Amino acid sequence: MMAERSGELYALWANFWQALSHPIRLRVLELLRDEGPLNVGQLVDRLAIGQGHLSNHLACLKTCGLVTTQAQGRFVFYALADSRVSQLLACGTAIFEDHWAGVATCAVVSADPAQPSESTRSQDKRMLSNVVGAERGAERNGGMIDG
Repeated sequence: MMAERSGELYALWANFWQALSHPIRLRVLELLRDEGPLNVGQLVDRLAIGQGHLSNHLACLKTCGLVTTQAQGRFVFYALADSRVSQLLACGTAIFEDHWAGVATCAVVSADPAQPSESTRSQDKRMLSNVVGAERGAERNGGMIDG
């Protein structure tokens, strides 16, 4: 852990967290954690987004040291750069599951005008509540989700 941090170091550290703050980048990291190395075409298929859009996010993740690339023939495969990224996702998910309602209503983190409307956020909160409830039920039922 860094002993004393300057304002510039805090800004850089905040940028690290910002690299994780886009839904597509989080989905990419989860896919790589869950499925192992994937090439761009595989990621495009799984995420259902355009290659150009995805490429910007992959470049961000690579520049920030969260993913690595390895050429295999005519394909470039992406993988998590560090096992701690997987641990970070797991820890973040656990904290988020306990505090998602606060995140959903925080005016500071949702102050971006590009964020979904209030009705969309309400729908997302209901959906997330159902998902989290199902996952917790699955933990109690030996991994089987009720339904």
